[in-house]
Amino acid sequence: MRYGKLFEFVRRSAGALLLLGGVELILKSPTLAADMDCAVPVPAPAPACQPQCSDEIYKRAGERLAQQLEQMNQCQSGGPAACAAPGDGCAPGSACNSGQHCMLGSIFGNGCGGDQPLGDPWKLSKENGFDFGGWFEMGYQSKPDGAFTGNGPFLDDNEHKSFNLNQLYLYVTKVADGNHQRGWDWGFRADMIYGVDGNEAQSFGNVKSGYWDFANGLDHGIYEIGIPQLYGEWAMGSFSVKLGHFWTPTGYDLYTAPDNFFFSRQLTWYNGEPFTHSGALATYKVNDKLTVSGGWVAGWDTGFQSYNDGSLGLFGAAYTISDKTTLSYFGAYGQAGWRGEGALNGIILSHKWTDKLMTVHQFDVFQTDNASDPVAVGGDFATDGVAGDDVAMVNNVYYDLTAKWRLGGRLEWYKADGTSYNALCYGVNYKPDANWVIRPEVRHLWAPGVNDGGAAPGTIAANVSDVYGNSTIFGVDAIFKF
Repeated sequence: MRYGKLFEFVRRSAGALLLLGGVELILKSPTLAADMDCAVPVPAPAPACQPQCSDEIYKRAGERLAQQLEQMNQCQSGGPAACAAPGDGCAPGSACNSGQHCMLGSIFGNGCGGDQPLGDPWKLSKENGFDFGGWFEMGYQSKPDGAFTGNGPFLDDNEHKSFNLNQLYLYVTKVADGNHQRGWDWGFRADMIYGVDGNEAQSFGNVKSGYWDFANGLDHGIYEIGIPQLYGEWAMGSFSVKLGHFWTPTGYDLYTAPDNFFFSRQLTWYNGEPFTHSGALATYKVNDKLTVSGGWVAGWDTGFQSYNDGSLGLFGAAYTISDKTTLSYFGAYGQAGWRGEGALNGIILSHKWTDKLMTVHQFDVFQTDNASDPVAVGGDFATDGVAGDDVAMVNNVYYDLTAKWRLGGRLEWYKADGTSYNALCYGVNYKPDANWVIRPEVRHLWAPGVNDGGAAPGTIAANVSDVYGNSTIFGVDAIFKF
């Protein structure tokens, strides 16, 4: 087990506002469900997706914002034919449509066909209320990035400088329909992942090996198997509840690769938020603007086990301020298990400035006694890689050039146990069609306050300094959804 992947206690869930605040639940107004083919037009929810997609819509607040990103560009989500630039000569059957100029334009979006809708993606299976699908992601990163490809304290030298299968992800689900003719409905979901990202999806918060999917003998070197979700769901009207094992609703970045713009992840998400929970989470859609949720889970990153008497309350809310602005609040309070007793509070604010330009801002505050950390040796992040207290501000900006090309940037300030760590990422998403996305990026890490070169080689402090102190990483991956 790589405890470096553990180091992230209560984690995951316009304009230039920050966020502050708290309690975990993740709510999804009708703008979510990016990976479930449950497209919802941005100002109002589609009737067919109102309660039927309760699982996707209320799964976690980050997804809500991911959906909004998908719909910034109407062409990209299969919008009207009017998306095509008027008079560009690329109408079906035109001379340009079959010529070289159209071909180049469709790739670069510079005058001929670049803003044509991508169309509907190919899907493995979706019928009779059951959905079976997934994706595979393969990628390369030149150095450890402080998150998935080598955490500062525990570098995995085998996961960078090579082209890896990051995620082979499969899921099967039936969404509970609260408007079923009998007044209630049931659903379920089961997910499995195989790849070099597999250990982050495992229930490493169990700490002891052999429980659920953690260190159960099914891993193959750096390739691991995780079962991050297995739950049942019940819904009636605007109320739904799920019981079992599921992704955390906290934070903006998500584990699931297709739901993020960047290949790399936030330092905040990786080190200061949880990945999974086991327990119960209820969601209630108050009205078209407000959704709230809350629940109980057995600590942080545990799979059907409660390490160190883990008992955590999750709370959250999402409010659609306007068709351009959304505000989400998440928090987790109590005994988190391997990360000790404490609290996580966060706010996410998104705003669409134009049809092509969008910003997302996140503010997290996390505090814990760190008493249960099974590997802590020094009491602070720079020494043992496990933060007791942190505060973070993450700013994201996205701009759609065409239906196929999107630009993005992310500036993050993460302060753990009194030391500031900074990360700047910028990159491009290219979608050759509705199933594929290719994501090259550059990531800069710097931390003026770390012990640069003063720590003994091979120690955790030296690794923190090497990764976070002054590093530039190039990464690229490709995702195919099915």
